[in-house]
Amino acid sequence: MKILLNNFTILLLIGIIIFFSLKSDNEIAELKQNGKKTKAIIYDKKSVGSKGTIRSFYRFKVNESYYEGFDDNENLVKFDSIIIIYAKNNPELNRSKEFVDNY
Repeated sequence: MKILLNNFTILLLIGIIIFFSLKSDNEIAELKQNGKKTKAIIYDKKSVGSKGTIRSFYRFKVNESYYEGFDDNENLVKFDSIIIIYAKNNPELNRSKEFVDNY
């Protein structure tokens, strides 16, 4: 019974990894095909995780509403502007143009 439970747990974890990998691919494909570009402003920059990743947080406006995202680009500084791409029907889905172009 313990071996069966361990095997189920491993299969479940593999399934979750595949699901999130495919979801990310689909989101980037959506942005590449139907995304809209706009300018965003960096409002904060922090070190995240144990590998020293520098994350820049940005904010942009669509139809009188503000949305946020982040980019792992250590060269950005507070108040820089970057071009981002967002989904027309869901601006919460957004990435920097550079990330989308290089994906």
